[in-house]
Amino acid sequence: MKFIALTTMIVSVAVMAGADEQIIGLPCAKTNYQECGHLAGHNDGKDFVFWCGAQNTITDYSDCNCSNCCIDPYPLAHAFCSETCTCIQ
Repeated sequence: MKFIALTTMIVSVAVMAGADEQIIGLPCAKTNYQECGHLAGHNDGKDFVFWCGAQNTITDYSDCNCSNCCIDPYPLAHAFCSETCTCIQ
């Protein structure tokens, strides 16, 4: 019995750790370009920078360590996280 309870607990922790919303494959606007985003279910609602692929879906991303700090200077340059900025671009 103790073995089953321990297994259940390990599986529950693994599911909770992977509870972040999956964003790969979600639709995006700027083909072959980096954009800023934020979703309540991903990265604790903090910003992230993502690559919008040829099919207008997210193919890669990088999480920011802050909220409202992603800067998208389109079309001059790619989006990036500015850890010192509290502005929304």
